[in-house]
Amino acid sequence: MRKEAVNFTKVWAFMINGFRAFTKTWTFKILMGILALSFVVVGGSQLDVLSAASGNSVIKAGSREVSAQDFSKAFDNYKKGAQEQSGKAVTNEEAVNEGLHVRILEEMASMESLSSYLEKAGIKPSAKMVVDQISKYPMFFDSITNRFDKDKYTQFLGQQGLTETKFEQLIRDDIAANHFGNAAAAGLKLPRVYGALAASFGMESRDVSLFILSPANVEQPAQPNDAQLTAFYNENKERLRRPEFRQFSLVTFAPKDLLASITIDEAELKKRYEFKRDTLSQAETRTLVQISAKDAKAAATAVAALKAGQSSEAAAKAADGEVVNYDNKPKTAIPDKKIADAAFSLASGAVSAPIQGDLGYAVIKVISITAGSVPSFDAVKPQLTEEYRQEKATEIVYERVEAFEKARGAGDSIETAAKKLNLSIVNLPPMTAEGQAVNGQNYAQFAPVIKVAFDQPKGGESEVQELGNGEYFAVRVNEVVPSEVPALDQVKPQMVQAYMQQKMMDAIRIKADTLSERLRKGEDFKAVAASVKAPVETLKGLDRQTGQQKVGPQIAARVFSAKKGDTFNAQASEFAYVLGRVDTVTAPEANSANVNSVLAQRGLTQATFRDVEDMSRSSTRALLKTKTYPQTAIKALGVTPPAKTDTPASTEKK
Repeated sequence: MRKEAVNFTKVWAFMINGFRAFTKTWTFKILMGILALSFVVVGGSQLDVLSAASGNSVIKAGSREVSAQDFSKAFDNYKKGAQEQSGKAVTNEEAVNEGLHVRILEEMASMESLSSYLEKAGIKPSAKMVVDQISKYPMFFDSITNRFDKDKYTQFLGQQGLTETKFEQLIRDDIAANHFGNAAAAGLKLPRVYGALAASFGMESRDVSLFILSPANVEQPAQPNDAQLTAFYNENKERLRRPEFRQFSLVTFAPKDLLASITIDEAELKKRYEFKRDTLSQAETRTLVQISAKDAKAAATAVAALKAGQSSEAAAKAADGEVVNYDNKPKTAIPDKKIADAAFSLASGAVSAPIQGDLGYAVIKVISITAGSVPSFDAVKPQLTEEYRQEKATEIVYERVEAFEKARGAGDSIETAAKKLNLSIVNLPPMTAEGQAVNGQNYAQFAPVIKVAFDQPKGGESEVQELGNGEYFAVRVNEVVPSEVPALDQVKPQMVQAYMQQKMMDAIRIKADTLSERLRKGEDFKAVAASVKAPVETLKGLDRQTGQQKVGPQIAARVFSAKKGDTFNAQASEFAYVLGRVDTVTAPEANSANVNSVLAQRGLTQATFRDVEDMSRSSTRALLKTKTYPQTAIKALGVTPPAKTDTPASTEKK
């Protein structure tokens, strides 16, 4: 029975570890990237090699479709985020060759399938829930007035390539998925015996004997002769290949370089102040409680409860409604205009009569009122000055870019045009396409500039390129050092050292295998260690956590996968192997195991729920016969897809 229990809990442990490993994969990062990148479009599944079958859609999931344009936006946003993190530019062709488009497509397909199925099942959030959710995003509110800013809302959606309708649909999908997940999780609880098995497995301790094989325990390898060194060089020469280097000149146009030179016009600042006075003002704010009600009668019940001194929670319960708290919020923060008007007409401490708003009945109680204010010119002058400098610097940059392009169009080189316009030109050191300079300095943060430089031939000059944030640049490639493999004579000392290290690693590995074979045949553990003059160390009471801390994850894994009396060997470092023997296996004390079984049960329940979540997505894909069209997706990225084949138009993803 015990053996079966241990094997069973190993399955659970494997499942949990598998999920943790999954969170480090490209797939998980794609999923999180798509969610984090401001809800950029999601979609559904099934591979289809014939793009003609899908028209302009890359995903079809039930009644939903994701267009090629939406997929392209999602792909670009993910790629941009990945490039910012890695500091390395990636072309669409490179991403497609790595299959990134399929992985993103599959994740989008699973997410869209679940949303489509929930919608079909009738899980549809109300308009009020969508409005409440949108009101929680601070980027849509003015930082000074705390008012909902329609311009910011529209600008944000435009940056993400979203319409208001599409964004609100994404909010609905997110709410529906959360409600579905919470409902599924609420009743999910594994039997206690599972937790007991996992706790017993996790708290088991072991005593182990170890000795280490290092260079001191084996014969030193001989120096290589010329033939051996040449053969070693030929085997590894491609690993010695030096990347292509390019040295180029750079001209930049950046507003930040001009800010200090901008002269401030006081009269212009005062005009700006008058123009922006309303938006700079601090609106009146109120702290209040809103209780929703299904009808006028229920609302009247809530009014009576509040006036009787009952808490807002008690009043809401009496009216079978919900409580919404507004803490020091302006009038614009209340989504329902009729309720907002009523709330801001009451005195502090007052309770409203039943209010019929656009989204239903409600009752308001005002807790406190903070009067609005208008800042003085002097108070906002620093902010206005910074805005003025930034705008003027940006205008000058545009003028310089136009003049530079005009000079280039007239036949001037980058150097000549820069000199005429008194622009600085910087000669950067030779560097690789990844931004690694010969001196070891890394310029990866200039990935867009480097990419343009590596697209030019020697002597080539780029057009003016946009860098973002109002900045521009142009480059001239002065020198190209081709990729090459150095001759053996150039790297002979390094090759000799590498040869000796390789032979030493081989000698230690072979010795470890030889000694392990002797141990398996029954030789005494201490006698085998003594034969190579290696001291034996005994570690007592190792559990799975302390084992990893004391001997490292790899060796701990070997310790806890072996039976009592088993021997093993494992590589501890580049030049060291550990040989070990499990001396004893001790089950945990019953009371401690019982306490930990509760925690283990919770962990297993959470892991099971994550599996249920994954299965929900894959199951809805099968139920909806969701399809994806990779070739259409490839075309949407501006990449030529591979030749079509005579395969069925689509295949269901099981």
